Amino acid sequence: MTLRPSDTSTPVRGADEGDAPDPDDRAATDAPTADAERPGRSDERADADGSPPSPTDADEGSGGLGATPAEGWSRPIEPDRFLLAVAVDGEVLFAGPSVPDVVGVEREALVGSDLLDRVHPSDREPVADALSAVATSRTVTHRIRRASGGYAWVESVVDEELAPDFGGRIVTVRRVDADRTFPERYRAFLEYGSDLVTVVDGEGLVVYESPSVEEVLGYEQGSTVGRSPLGYVHPDDRDRVTERFYRALTEPDAAPTLEYRYRAADGDWVWLESRTRSLPADSPVGELLINSRDVSERKERERRLTDRNERLDRFASIVSHDLRNPLSVIRGSIEMARLRGETEPLERGERAVDRIDRLVSELLTLARQGTGMDEPAEFDLASVARDAWETAAEGDDAELVVARDARMYGDRGRMRQALENLFRNATEHGMPDAAEASGDDSDGDDLTVLVTATDEGFLVADDGTGIDPDHRESVFDSGFTTRADGTGYGLDIVREVVESHGWRVELRAPADDPIGLPDGRRLRPPDGACFEVCAPDPAGADPDEPWIDA
Repeated sequence: MTLRPSDTSTPVRGADEGDAPDPDDRAATDAPTADAERPGRSDERADADGSPPSPTDADEGSGGLGATPAEGWSRPIEPDRFLLAVAVDGEVLFAGPSVPDVVGVEREALVGSDLLDRVHPSDREPVADALSAVATSRTVTHRIRRASGGYAWVESVVDEELAPDFGGRIVTVRRVDADRTFPERYRAFLEYGSDLVTVVDGEGLVVYESPSVEEVLGYEQGSTVGRSPLGYVHPDDRDRVTERFYRALTEPDAAPTLEYRYRAADGDWVWLESRTRSLPADSPVGELLINSRDVSERKERERRLTDRNERLDRFASIVSHDLRNPLSVIRGSIEMARLRGETEPLERGERAVDRIDRLVSELLTLARQGTGMDEPAEFDLASVARDAWETAAEGDDAELVVARDARMYGDRGRMRQALENLFRNATEHGMPDAAEASGDDSDGDDLTVLVTATDEGFLVADDGTGIDPDHRESVFDSGFTTRADGTGYGLDIVREVVESHGWRVELRAPADDPIGLPDGRRLRPPDGACFEVCAPDPAGADPDEPWIDA
């Protein structure tokens, strides 16, 4: 589980490692104590007309120190702190130049706003008390909202007296994130470590996240302080992670390790492996420590290995079942030919050999799918369709018609294989039964196969006998065929090729909605088989991902 570290602050010099300086000492150091150092000398700072100086004038009169709102302050403000002039009701009257460096908010946006609106809701009461006229303490540690939406831990020291120039109190605000978490000698390891270190409080909210969150997840360090990390977990993993997360919070001995998807700053999902451990009850840091690492590459390897194993299992099943039948035919045909001295059984064996050769070819094609594109390139739909037609259907009683061309980016060799299988499926299954039975080669019975670009990609359709409605849901299933000599892997290969490009293939029916063509016309699916490949255009595809430009 990740959290968001707040920004690293500059440690106070002279303090013991890991110990926050004494508030009284810090108040004496950070806030002006002598009358000459307070902005109450309006007689010396007033303009010629007697009006008090503006905040801009105060900066210029500070000798270039920038963060001091009054003349006479000689100590420069360190980059981990800034000054404010705040009215008793919380209105910010002046903001020092270091404000953007610490909380990411521009000075102009802070002036005129209510300081308490930027304080964490749980910390507003002590901050309001410190600003009041009857404060019990002028030093308060609290969380303040950064421009990114997360919270940073700060310590605010409120000057006892009002500053007449501003009508409010001078407040010195200093970052104390590191002081509240880890000693200086340990913070170096966190800053340079590649793993994410997250600390959450008893309410399950982030109080610290190490700097590596920027490299691993892309978030600004500290941007999610004060938020629950569960909101970034993938919805499918959230219930499981939530149960283990709160179990770790309530059971000190629990140390669960789990893997889950976590949303990165760019919106993508990153696989994290997190191990949680409860911190000691008296720990000033928080309740739970979480160590997380990015395991996305490992999960991808596991996915590829699972896919490969599934393919091998399917391959083994095919080899043990589908190849055994034609081999039995060959063996029986040879024995019969020997006994009878006839050649007809050998012809049956030859057909079985052809079936085995086709099975081996298609099985090898299936085994190679899903491993990514071999040679991605740009090519024309018309050219690859005509090349596939020459291999798969030329010489049959069928005609190829390419109506509209499209520019494609993908693996041309695999796309040719897919088109070959679609054409072979059309000529083997789409010929009218009457023409096959009579052997009539007249033009009237010729099959026409159409290839054309569509608004979504391209389609391959024929005017043959079509596909039985009872078989429509099974045409892409591995091993499904309606022919005695079919392999059942032709359309399975088509689906594998298309999906390996990140596209999808659909079987359209005459009852489906018309298909949009690039010229604006609408094509109704024919009575025969109609397969449409849908893919993004170049503008809608990720860089270097396959596309079809119709």
